[in-house]
Amino acid sequence: MRRNLGTGLLAVAIALGAPAAAMAAGTLYFGLSVEPPTLDSSIQAGTAARTVRLAIHRGLLNYGIDGKLSPELAESYQVSADGVTYTFTLRQATFHDGSPVTATDVKATFDGMLAATSRATYKGELSIIQGTEAVDARTVRFTLGHVFAPFVHYLALPESAILPKAWLEKNAGNANAPLVGAGPFRFVNWSRGREILVQKFPGYYKPGKPALDEVHYVFTAADDTRVNALRAGDVDIIEYVPWKDIPTLKADKNIRLESTVGPFMMLQFNTRFEPFSKPEVRQAIAYAINRDVIINTAFNGIGTPIFGLAIPKGYPGYSPAIDTYFSYNPEKAKELLAKAGYPNGFKARLLATSQYGYHMNTAIAIKSELAKVGITADLDLPDWAGRGAKNNSGDYDFIVAGTAGDITDADWLSNFYYGGKNLVRMNNSPWFDDAEINRLLDSGRATLDEAQRAKIYEAFGQRALQLSPFVHLMWRDQSYALRSTVTGFTNMPGFLSFQSGYSMENTQVK
Repeated sequence: MRRNLGTGLLAVAIALGAPAAAMAAGTLYFGLSVEPPTLDSSIQAGTAARTVRLAIHRGLLNYGIDGKLSPELAESYQVSADGVTYTFTLRQATFHDGSPVTATDVKATFDGMLAATSRATYKGELSIIQGTEAVDARTVRFTLGHVFAPFVHYLALPESAILPKAWLEKNAGNANAPLVGAGPFRFVNWSRGREILVQKFPGYYKPGKPALDEVHYVFTAADDTRVNALRAGDVDIIEYVPWKDIPTLKADKNIRLESTVGPFMMLQFNTRFEPFSKPEVRQAIAYAINRDVIINTAFNGIGTPIFGLAIPKGYPGYSPAIDTYFSYNPEKAKELLAKAGYPNGFKARLLATSQYGYHMNTAIAIKSELAKVGITADLDLPDWAGRGAKNNSGDYDFIVAGTAGDITDADWLSNFYYGGKNLVRMNNSPWFDDAEINRLLDSGRATLDEAQRAKIYEAFGQRALQLSPFVHLMWRDQSYALRSTVTGFTNMPGFLSFQSGYSMENTQVK
């Protein structure tokens, strides 16, 4: 029978005091590829952390399973004629501690994210908020410093989840505090190194949801372990399906794949490392790498090369020209290296991780490709948590990144390209700063006319390719694999694949 785990996951569940009904249809086991480094609601800490948090929390808005903005704790909102005041009307909803969701909680949440000591990932973007006012219990008003076209998209991120004011006051700085949200499931337990358990919240504001009684988010880092657990029925869903296993999983009548294309692989550069401070060197690397080698080495031949910017078709800023800006041309790469003063190449430390095979194998392929033009890449392969710490502190010469835009508005580019002399964050090339790129991104944010915005982002694309603070490598398939007994789970489209945990409110298991 399924869950026949011996000393494995079921034994763990029993040891943790899981209810006797753990074999029931209301229980789902979700195989995560990594243990979340944190569940801090304001920190973007990777897909696994978002998956769990999207079961526990809701924001004013979220992206729905169709990829469109969806009203959540906000029932509706209005924007002033001058575009700087947003007034939200809250629905009647309840936090897991039994307290109602009020405008005071919304104000406390955003005041906390914007506090001087806050480490919120999107603090910079949300700093456009000049004031948050609780007008009455169900009305909250944001006043912005100026027009900011993508504002509501940042409110829809998982990192903008609303927390109770009382909880924030009691637990500020306490990383071990039990989580309290207003989402479909309530936090029960985090057994470090094993699993996170959430259970159905009967007071969820959407009638009839969730269908599941509980979800065990089990940490199954090794690719083969994760896939074998799914095949054996020990887990019901797995994320980050290894590309090598996609053909056999497709052929298994007991399993189905939910796949999308939207995430991409890229290199980002520490521009304080002298060779990478020069655009010619970064462009040389764009020419030096045969993308097919990466696709075949790390992704089992599944993927599409990128020879320009990772802007999806249909997004503002896309044009056919950005798809063919670069090509595979090692001789051109050597010419650019010589022009920059490195005719014999150089050595550089390439950060990736040993915990995800596709990251490590991408790094191995890049090392091989760059050696052909005289660049020696010394691989640095810590575990995922170690890689994240180095990423966030700029402790690398260049780094393999697998990611996507966080919002569907074109301002997703700001999180990657907006510069600053002392700016280091997860998605930027440290210390990269270009006044023209900053100007274009500022203009795009402050413009409401979509046709004009499209022109701004096209100009941005040309400038970004000239400077190449990133080298985009490939679009990758992003898949979840599910037992055929699971229904209702949706791999959300494009960039939003990493937010698919939202659909757990719809998920059922037979």
